[in-house]
Amino acid sequence: MSSGIRPRRRAHADALEAQAGAWSAGADGERRVAAALDVLPPGWHVHHDRLLRPGRTRTNLDHIVIGPSGLYLVDTKNWAGGTSVHDGNLWQHTSSSSPKGRELDAVARFAGEMEKTLGLPVVPVIALAGGHSTSFQRQRVRGVEIIPFDGLAAWLLAQPQAPGTEGTDLLSRRVAHTYPSASTEPAGTDPDVLTVADVLGAERSTARRTPSPVMVRDTSRPRQRGRARRRPRRRGSVVSALVGLIALWAFSHVGPHLFSNLGAQLGSVVSPAATGSYPPDGPSSAKACQSLGRITVQKVTGAQSALVVPTPDEDTCSWWLAKPRYAFQSPDVMVRTGGSVDRRFAANGTTGARVDMTPGEVSAWIPVNTRLDGWRAGTRARQPFMISLRFTYPQGASDAKARAVEAAAEKKVTRLAEELAKALPARPSP
Repeated sequence: MSSGIRPRRRAHADALEAQAGAWSAGADGERRVAAALDVLPPGWHVHHDRLLRPGRTRTNLDHIVIGPSGLYLVDTKNWAGGTSVHDGNLWQHTSSSSPKGRELDAVARFAGEMEKTLGLPVVPVIALAGGHSTSFQRQRVRGVEIIPFDGLAAWLLAQPQAPGTEGTDLLSRRVAHTYPSASTEPAGTDPDVLTVADVLGAERSTARRTPSPVMVRDTSRPRQRGRARRRPRRRGSVVSALVGLIALWAFSHVGPHLFSNLGAQLGSVVSPAATGSYPPDGPSSAKACQSLGRITVQKVTGAQSALVVPTPDEDTCSWWLAKPRYAFQSPDVMVRTGGSVDRRFAANGTTGARVDMTPGEVSAWIPVNTRLDGWRAGTRARQPFMISLRFTYPQGASDAKARAVEAAAEKKVTRLAEELAKALPARPSP
C-alpha cells in the first residue's frame, strides 16, 4: 500500500468524525431548546424539524412556534465558547473569534420566505444552547432576536398578543401542512396536518352517500388453473358501421365551432404571466399600498418595466421588474400596509424607521410618523408600512463589488419608501 494513501484515509476519517461530532452537538442543542419550549401553556404550538421546501431541498427548520402573539422561527445554535455582539454583528469566541453574520442572514431569509408563503409575519429567532449561553444578554441583531435557550419561553410569553389573527389551532395545522416533518414518518401520522375537513369546517355535517355495490369474489370454489378458454370475437354489425359514419360526419361539421368557442372561454382565464397582459395599475385600485404606483417603481429602480403581481391581499402590493418566467415567481418589489405590519412591528419592538439588508434583499421598516435618513425635510410616514426590494449580485463579484451593489439597492429602497410616504394617506381612524 502506498504511503500516501494511509494519511489521506486518516484525514478523511478525522473529517467524518468532526462532522459527526457537529451533528451530535446540534442534536443536543435542539433537544435543549425543545425541552425549554415544552413549558409553554395551552394555546401555544411547537413544530420541530420541519422541511422549508418539501420535495425540492432538505433545508430544515429547527422549531416553528405558534402562539397568541404570532409566529416565530427558532433556529438552535449549540456553539462552543462565548458569544457577543460587536459592530452590528454576532461573534463566537473560542480559541479565536469568528463572525456569525451568515447564520443571522440565513435565519432572516428563511423567515422572510415563510412570510411570503403564509402571508403572515414571522419573527426570526436564534436560540443559544451552548454551555456559555446563559451569560448572553438578549439582543436583536440584524433583525434577528438572539436569546439564550433558558429564557426563550419567558420571552415568548411576554410578547404582546397579536390582534385579529386566525386561531392558533387552525394556524398550527396550516403550518404543519405547509412544512411537513423532516423525519421519515409515514403519511397521515401527524395529527396537526391540515385536512379538507378543517378548511370546509368540521361543524358542517356532510351528506351521507349510499355506498356503491362492491364486487366480491367467491372464494369458496377453488380457482381453476390452466389455460383460460378464449371467447369468440363478436363481429361488428352494419348498424354499428352506420352509427360510426354519422358520428364522424357530425363531428366534422360541429367540431370546429365547438373548439373555437371553448378556446375563447379558456383564453379569458389564462394566467397573466403566460399572456403578458397584467391588470391596470392606477387610481382606480382600492388598495392603499398602490399609492406608490407602477410608474414610480419603474422610475426609481431604473427598470425597463414594472408589472403588477396579481394578489387578492388588500394590504400587499407587488411588482415584477421584468416579465416573469412563472406565474408564482417571487416579486421584485413588495409593499405591505395594514394590520400585518402592526403585528410585525409589535412582535419585533420596532419603533423607529430602519433599513435591513439580507443577501439579495433589502427592506425598509417605517412606523407611523417616522422617517429615514436621506428623505427630504418634512417628509414623514402618515401610516406604517414595509417595503422590500430584491436584487442580484454579478456573477463572481468581489466583496467590494457586492457591497457596492448592496449600497445601490439600499439607496433605491430608501427612495421608494420616501415616495410611498408622500403618496400614502393617513390611515382612517377606527
